[in-house]
Amino acid sequence: MDGVSEHSFEVPRRQFIAGIGAGVGLAMAADAGLFSPRLLAAASVPTGATRFVPLPMQVRLADTRKPPDGEYPYEVVDAESGQHIRVRVIGRAGVPTTATAAVFTVTAVNRATTNYITAFPSGPSVPVVSTLNMARRGEVAANLATIKLGAGGMIDVLSKYEAKLIVDIAGYYEAVDMPVRAGRYVGLDSPERILDSRNGGAAVPGREAIVEVPLDRRVPEHATAVAINLTTTKTLGWGYLSCVPFGSTDMPSTSNLNVDGVMQTRAAAAVVRVGESSGTRGFSVMTSGGGHIIVDLVGYYTGDEADESSDGLFVPADPVRIVDTRNPTPARLWRNWMLESTVPGRAATDASSVVVNVTAVDALGPGYVSMLPARSFRWTPSVRPSTSSVNHTVRGQTVANQVVCRVTDTYGISAYASEGCHLLIDYSGYFTGRPRQPTVGAPSNPPPQSTGPEWRLRIPKIGHLSTVRDGNSIEVTDSGDTWHWSGTGNMGDVANVALFAHRTAAGGPFYNLHLLAHGDRVEVVTSDRRVFEYEVASRRLTTNDRDDILNAARSVDAPSVALIACTYRNYLPSSLAYRIVVLAKLVRWYEW
Repeated sequence: MDGVSEHSFEVPRRQFIAGIGAGVGLAMAADAGLFSPRLLAAASVPTGATRFVPLPMQVRLADTRKPPDGEYPYEVVDAESGQHIRVRVIGRAGVPTTATAAVFTVTAVNRATTNYITAFPSGPSVPVVSTLNMARRGEVAANLATIKLGAGGMIDVLSKYEAKLIVDIAGYYEAVDMPVRAGRYVGLDSPERILDSRNGGAAVPGREAIVEVPLDRRVPEHATAVAINLTTTKTLGWGYLSCVPFGSTDMPSTSNLNVDGVMQTRAAAAVVRVGESSGTRGFSVMTSGGGHIIVDLVGYYTGDEADESSDGLFVPADPVRIVDTRNPTPARLWRNWMLESTVPGRAATDASSVVVNVTAVDALGPGYVSMLPARSFRWTPSVRPSTSSVNHTVRGQTVANQVVCRVTDTYGISAYASEGCHLLIDYSGYFTGRPRQPTVGAPSNPPPQSTGPEWRLRIPKIGHLSTVRDGNSIEVTDSGDTWHWSGTGNMGDVANVALFAHRTAAGGPFYNLHLLAHGDRVEVVTSDRRVFEYEVASRRLTTNDRDDILNAARSVDAPSVALIACTYRNYLPSSLAYRIVVLAKLVRWYEW
């Protein structure tokens, strides 16, 4: 091997190591003098590995509220979309040409109704991923995005419809081919809540308030930056939150989290440089609008005093969607459900953590999603995750947040949904290191929550379609709707459900109820987009006595639905003295 430099030996060295490792092992090869210690160390660094360099402060790179040739330059890309810009990263804000990825806060001011934003490496194609989601005109939203740099060291930001786009940079990743001390990521086994102003740690901040977050004893003294999840709730009005290192006193022009109204709950990930003030290390959260502040510590980045290692290096990837519960068959997460997902490529075996963008879609109500290493947590009625990754506050909301999540060997990552939603997970890279080992078994999800009216009742054979409502039976049926008999079951319960509607000699919603026969289909469609499909099993004749009717409605095994109307003894319309009760048993339910 005389006369062969380390650089010229790079490609065959990697191939040869694989053969040696399978046979006599790297240690024996080293003892035999085949490799230098430097080459052995480099073998543990995967191709594409990088270390993180935080900027002194977050810096604004682009703002389409201003001309592209102004203070924050950007290139307008021709597209059919509402807004598509290209932003140069290398050579700006101190980012060197060796940078291969960077950490950004992407903010959008929506000028449409339902809209989404995709930030991605500049190139010829647009990946099927999303960074931000918005539902109304004027909505302001922000999210962290870790993005591999594309052609010319640039990124693209694309809005499906019209929006104003803002891009801030917090730091960059530069390529390395050897173990390093600084810039490695160390993730906590699970996020740790280090500030919650709701619990007496601080009063609700007023406008232009500053909340300090000390980090002594929470991260090593050498830590240069931290990864956090920042949440605000019970907001006082429009505004934004910015995280700055200790020692900063002025409200910055960049933001980490944006809100646009009162009593909102919003969350966004952030990477923040650690500063020092009066001998204490940490960072501050500055709020322009006011509201409670919650900070969850996710991990930290090492400094020059850390041990040299190849663990915690970031390997950026082209973004790819790895979970979409809407496709190919809808399979949303329901209340207290968990979902597992493996992670792609070498991340499946060589990752300590992965970087993902998590989007909760069509939320079933106020709640949250927590991202966790797979098989590290088991839900019980009294035990839930203590931190959140994505927060949704209203039914039907779609909201996203970037998450750095620890990985479990073989099983990957998992998501817990407190209330229920569809889930999208977009993968953008991994941190090297050892995955966690599983500590619990596979998740066992409870039955989906039951849901009460309003429902839509469909009976195809007789062409019936009506709205099912709770309330006063006379008012409901006189309006032409179907009444959900008070005290009977809801959709999703293992129970008997009773439904009543008018049937007279002149007509009514249940006029042709007597035509239903064994095996005919009855469907109830709920507001959470479930279809409960029943088959007619039998019919009964009862008096108009309430107990007699309910006993008939409960005469088949639950879950079932009973369709009730007035009738003659021969089942024809219609006498007030008798009731026809058509009984149908649940065959299946599915999402649409």
